[in-house]
Amino acid sequence: MTLIAALLLGVAFGASLCEGSFSILSEPREACAGYQGIANAIADLTAEVEGKITTVDPLIGLKTTLTELLSSITVHPSCAAVTGGSGQYRIVEGNYVPVHYYCQMDLLGGGWTVMQRRTGATTNFTRSFAEYRDGFGHPSGDFWLGLNRINLITQTAQTELAIVMEAFDGTSTTVRYTNFVIGDLSSNFRLTTLSGFTGSVNNAMSTAVGMTFSTFDRDTDTQALVNCANVWGGGWWMSNCGDSNLNGFYRGATPTTTPKTSMVWTGFKATTQSLKKSIMLIRKYRP
Repeated sequence: MTLIAALLLGVAFGASLCEGSFSILSEPREACAGYQGIANAIADLTAEVEGKITTVDPLIGLKTTLTELLSSITVHPSCAAVTGGSGQYRIVEGNYVPVHYYCQMDLLGGGWTVMQRRTGATTNFTRSFAEYRDGFGHPSGDFWLGLNRINLITQTAQTELAIVMEAFDGTSTTVRYTNFVIGDLSSNFRLTTLSGFTGSVNNAMSTAVGMTFSTFDRDTDTQALVNCANVWGGGWWMSNCGDSNLNGFYRGATPTTTPKTSMVWTGFKATTQSLKKSIMLIRKYRP
């Protein structure tokens, strides 16, 4: 048995795991009384190893393993409470039990929860209302956090929203809002508040304020003649189809023949040009 395996085995038994199998990479069972004991034991062992490391000490690898293991099971109240680098963390905010979020710690002062990320066409964003409600994708890849979670997060305290977008020509832009609130399921997750805009391009979400969330299977937009989500793809807060949809069809670098039938933010690039990347970030407002 290797040193690392022996030490980790000691941690597991020393922490007195509760009855039954339990994976530290899955959702924690609240009835498992040994869970916090594991975290405490790993933290103590990591500190002990840290004190014994020299510049050529093989314990460096062990310390890295223990640190990563501790990070994977530690529960944080929100991404704002995370002190490490960008990555996946177990977060309580917006959940009834801890769930893995991707915390963005490198952009705009850090402490952000990734609400949406798009980097390509691999993940399909033309999803049902239920999927947008619950979330989909992988936290470290293309991803949608879920409207239920977004509602719970934005209801507890003033929440700011930042959106970073990149075009196929290599240019990028950032827009921010100091106050972002959506309603609950009973309101179809209406975008009730979106204020305090700053950015170098137009406020393309201004027409979304007051709108409910619309998808191909739950048409709640204000356009009487067409289902905007069917035309644009994805799901979004759509008025008369509107001026933004970062969840729209991912068309690539070639312009479309019909305006706004792709992932667009009008005013940043032409209405026939799909964007290349987007990331939507939320956190408690920092004055």
